[in-house]
Amino acid sequence: MNRRDWLIASAAVTGSALTMRYQQRKYSRDLRPARSRLAILNADRYSDKLDELVHDGLQLFNLDVHRKSVLLKPNIVEYIPGRPVNTDVQLIGAAAEAFLRLGAASVIVAEGPGHHRDTEFLVHETGLADQLVHRKISFVDLNRDELAKTKLQANYSGLGHLWLPRTVLASDFIVSMPKVKAITGPVSRSA
Repeated sequence: MNRRDWLIASAAVTGSALTMRYQQRKYSRDLRPARSRLAILNADRYSDKLDELVHDGLQLFNLDVHRKSVLLKPNIVEYIPGRPVNTDVQLIGAAAEAFLRLGAASVIVAEGPGHHRDTEFLVHETGLADQLVHRKISFVDLNRDELAKTKLQANYSGLGHLWLPRTVLASDFIVSMPKVKAITGPVSRSA
């Protein structure tokens, strides 16, 4: 190694070490809980029994939602007949019902699809509208909701603030509801 290569290599190592030291000091607080809580509940299919199953599952976590506003944020991406690409609407309805039974003051379903931008079409074609009407649950299109400039508590992104929907900011308890993937075959139960 000649002197020039050595200087370049040592500058790179020193720069990397300073960068790591700076990042560790700024972002070293880990806010994750020591243990994640998880429940795996068996459901052979989506049915009317899902209401009771979701309620019983939520009770396992002793959630304090009494008198709180709950926002359910499903994953509604697209409508493809016969293809389950979204959070199942029966699961969304069952979750809404369960939170109300647990004492929530209100439950709202809110989504802002990024792929298929006609939210009203998706809500109706997926059957979500029927679930919402049947259970008397409100829906908010997050793509059309009023936005509020919100200062970030941590500045990991360097942005300083984000524009967030007012419905999200007004909610006490937010539940992300992804598309549940089916597990086929035996499930091991370990502690």
